[in-house]
Amino acid sequence: MEDLIKRCRAITISGEGEERVSFRSKMKAKGEKIVAECLIGKVLTNRNMNKKGLKIALQQAWQNIRAVKVENLGDNVFLFKFGAEMYKRRELTSGPCLFNNAFIVFTEPIGIGDISKQSFVHTSFWVQLQNVPIMCMDKEILMVIGGAIRKVEKVGTDASRGVMG
Repeated sequence: MEDLIKRCRAITISGEGEERVSFRSKMKAKGEKIVAECLIGKVLTNRNMNKKGLKIALQQAWQNIRAVKVENLGDNVFLFKFGAEMYKRRELTSGPCLFNNAFIVFTEPIGIGDISKQSFVHTSFWVQLQNVPIMCMDKEILMVIGGAIRKVEKVGTDASRGVMG
């Protein structure tokens, strides 16, 4: 029993001890799949957010994604586990999200998903430019105009790859 207690005390996560845990490639692939299907979101408010209320509200907004799981990670940071990477990708690119009059910033987990290393300082917004002269209705020109706001991820085009409207 004393030997077991001694061994348990020697286990560290910070890497200070001599013992190391290694994962088989199968385990690593499984972990990478989990990370690929997750988003981390931070609700930007001083009030504590209710996980259940947040999940219900987002399931209504994300109408056809019922399998999303929500875990509270503390400090209004939540982990969202989607059933597939395509659902996560769709929600990540769908623009800003509000819950209870508070903005939610979503980010993809970095590396192995160390929560303390996540950054919640950038998000994507859909911007519509009004009264663009016909001469400027070109994808390349609109990328330059949009770049005056910030980084442009995408310019909407029609079926013929033209920019109209």
